[in-house]
Amino acid sequence: MALDATEVRVERLQVPGSGLAATRTHAPGVPGALFVHGWTGSRQDMAGPMAEVAALGYACLDYDLRGHGATAAEHDSVTPRQSLDDLAAAYDALAATPGLDAGAIAVVGTSFGAWLAALLTRERPVRWLALRVPALYPDECWDRPKAAMDAGALARYRRRPPSPETDRALAACARYDGDVLLVWSGRDEVLPPGIADAFQTAFPRARSLTVRRLRDADHALTGARQRREYRTLLAAWLGDLLRHHRRTALAAGLGADPG
Repeated sequence: MALDATEVRVERLQVPGSGLAATRTHAPGVPGALFVHGWTGSRQDMAGPMAEVAALGYACLDYDLRGHGATAAEHDSVTPRQSLDDLAAAYDALAATPGLDAGAIAVVGTSFGAWLAALLTRERPVRWLALRVPALYPDECWDRPKAAMDAGALARYRRRPPSPETDRALAACARYDGDVLLVWSGRDEVLPPGIADAFQTAFPRARSLTVRRLRDADHALTGARQRREYRTLLAAWLGDLLRHHRRTALAAGLGADPG
């Protein structure tokens, strides 16, 4: 029978003169990780974290948001709804990877990409959610080009962060029941402190919530030391969760005590 990442088979072991009961564990499926960069960045920003996670054995995918890279000409006309549609399509492309374990997919987002990642949890099964400096955007912007947003109104919205009852991203967080990593920058010049409070209280159903602050980091993570610190932190978190996921599946299949 199949149990998430691990298949456990009870069979007969053929030996001369007898057939002995045996249990075989099949090679676990491949976990997946989808990376989403920020609004002013590119997929190259995710190359370092992606390399660390790929080294753990994850099948990884990142992509340029619409309005970046080859589609840069569309930058000023892209709406958040279109960006979320693109993220869902990227998730589906990753999930279609042969041998991928559908129960072990992580989504890793930064800033605008982290906001999209939170929203994606309402539309796709996300096992692990890693959000670095997640931003907030008012629901009214959903079908408006992000480039046309009123900067002053956006700043006011973030200074007095809403609740899950009035913000679709926080509402998605409130319903999410997987594992969450929140990473903040100690010298963030873009997001006010209230954003961290809003997200850190928005996951009442999360299986686990890990919060870390990179003390000397700015919003874009321009420092080399801070980038290394984030890569190491992300890889350690996803590595621990993957090992726990596989141990639990194996213990269940073998009838062992998961503790």
